[in-house]
Amino acid sequence: MSPATTPQRYANLDALRAIAALAVMVEHMFGDLLRQAPSATGPMSTLAQSVVQNMSLGRFGVALFFLISGFVVPFSIGGERPLRRFAVSRLFRLYPALWLALAVLTTTAWLAGETPRTATVLANMTMAPPLFCQPWLSPIHWTLFVELLFYVLVALLFSTGALKHVGVLLALSLALIAATVLPVQLRMRGVVNLPIQYLGMHLSFLFLGLLLRLWLVERMRGARLSALVLVLVQLAALLSVSPFSLARGDNFVMEGLRPVLSAYMLAFVVFLAAIRLDRPRSPLLAGIGLTSYSMYLFHGTVNAAVYRVLPLTGELRDIATMLVCTGSTLLVSWFVYRTVERPMISLGHRISSKRNALPVPSSRFADTCHRRAEWNGALIAAPVAIQGAPPHPSPDYRAVRLGDGRSPESEPSSPLLSDIAGEAAREASVSDNLVSAILGTAMVAVTLSWFALLGYVGWKIAESL
Repeated sequence: MSPATTPQRYANLDALRAIAALAVMVEHMFGDLLRQAPSATGPMSTLAQSVVQNMSLGRFGVALFFLISGFVVPFSIGGERPLRRFAVSRLFRLYPALWLALAVLTTTAWLAGETPRTATVLANMTMAPPLFCQPWLSPIHWTLFVELLFYVLVALLFSTGALKHVGVLLALSLALIAATVLPVQLRMRGVVNLPIQYLGMHLSFLFLGLLLRLWLVERMRGARLSALVLVLVQLAALLSVSPFSLARGDNFVMEGLRPVLSAYMLAFVVFLAAIRLDRPRSPLLAGIGLTSYSMYLFHGTVNAAVYRVLPLTGELRDIATMLVCTGSTLLVSWFVYRTVERPMISLGHRISSKRNALPVPSSRFADTCHRRAEWNGALIAAPVAIQGAPPHPSPDYRAVRLGDGRSPESEPSSPLLSDIAGEAAREASVSDNLVSAILGTAMVAVTLSWFALLGYVGWKIAESL
């Protein structure tokens, strides 16, 4: 999963990401052991069976990732042209490393004589293969589509001014849960066979992280009650859909209700304690957490390579195999983070900054203006050759002081710079209005689709009576 830059960064969340990523890795290694040596009776096989039957470490890690993303990602939207900045930052944060992972997976499959279809590879490159009815190249990557949908919903909420509206967030979360529970219940009762999806349940955990942020950090009225209501509804929904999922074998509830339920409850308790207590404070875990996205993308491929040399047997020597898998994944993840993730994040920031910067006029007047930016954010203008020439404005011009202590607002304005600034502001306004119009239209379409779904369900119920 992806870390986000926020105005108030919580260093302990990077350590939480490390815990979540390591939990997912351990779950997958235990699952690999049980699949590769199903009849083994050694101590590691016994341990793996005991853990899998009582606690889904993978679901714990995923739920923890979702809570963290919901807590931080929506608050990374800010600055000038916030939606464009948000889209660019997410694009450069997520896609380059994903494309590298897909290239490795495709190459590995090709060497094994199982080259995937071109349509499948292209669909995976969008991070949304379910929309194109294509499978994931790696089933581990399924959470990426959930995160992508969350980003779209967050952008829609921001564009409509509802991102911090507690009532809207709770209503949306409950509607998402209902979109999972209602079709399941109608099928179980033999009323109508509606399509089943669990996206709504997963998305509700991301919105739970957002509500927890509004409660614990923003101190917004009603956020605590809304978060607690959502937790109770999620637990009830999980109890409601688990028998259907187990009977159908659709992998939402795999080993049983107990390991999945305990995983979600533990993730909530751990996350709440981490925010309340500002723990864990571990530089080692925080460093691992920075590479958690690459760990998520590459650990399956690394493990498969290690198993070719050190196969899992269920015996104690599997500890060495798992340590080699973990160490190799950490090395690969660190390399990908340093060579791909971090440079691409920086490139995204530079592109966003260039788009938000006002154009500098090419003229002799502009050439006479000499400025320097200080670390405190203020822009100090050096003496200029032309009397009364104003400095180039900073993003927040009210915070800018001139070298002699005067505010730029008291300076006579230059017609050239005023025209350029005005034109840039008008272009930004038009662009943001266009983005808001598109997102607003999409929001209306989503709302209408919900009404259409409810109408269809009502019609089918009436038809069956």
